[in-house]
Amino acid sequence: LAMAHRTSSPPTLLLLLAVAVLVAFAIAFVAPQKEIGAGVRGNFVSTNVIRTCGPSVSRGLSTMAHKKGSGSTENGRDSQSKRLGLKVTHGKVVPAGSIIFRQRGLTVHPGKNVGVGKDNTLFATKTGVVQFSNGSVNRAKKSKRIRKIAHIIPEEPVAETHVEQL
Repeated sequence: LAMAHRTSSPPTLLLLLAVAVLVAFAIAFVAPQKEIGAGVRGNFVSTNVIRTCGPSVSRGLSTMAHKKGSGSTENGRDSQSKRLGLKVTHGKVVPAGSIIFRQRGLTVHPGKNVGVGKDNTLFATKTGVVQFSNGSVNRAKKSKRIRKIAHIIPEEPVAETHVEQL
């Protein structure tokens, strides 16, 4: 009668304990679970890399592009060059009306025998030699700055002598 009241016998407890140990052994050694970052460099576990389902993430920075890479619609336009600057150097002879200096604003101011176009282009009003100098443009107290000035020194016509050639 005393044996009938026992729920489990000692051999049954030993059998349950052995099955639990075998299951624990199978979980721990036969099929190990991958740790976070495992497989990045072999068996080395990296602490800086977090594995996600999406793109690789390193220290919180994503490697996906947020703009189109080829730039086919954004790029591909440029303005034509305006070819500004000096057109005739110091000491050269120029005919009347020729352009001396193309500019935006007056970086070089007009001097004697030099005119200014509507786009601030300097041109010769008389035939002569180009000369550049530095000086004050206005005589006012506020305008005492030294500026670059372009002049045209008119050429005196050379009298031709008719000498007979032999």
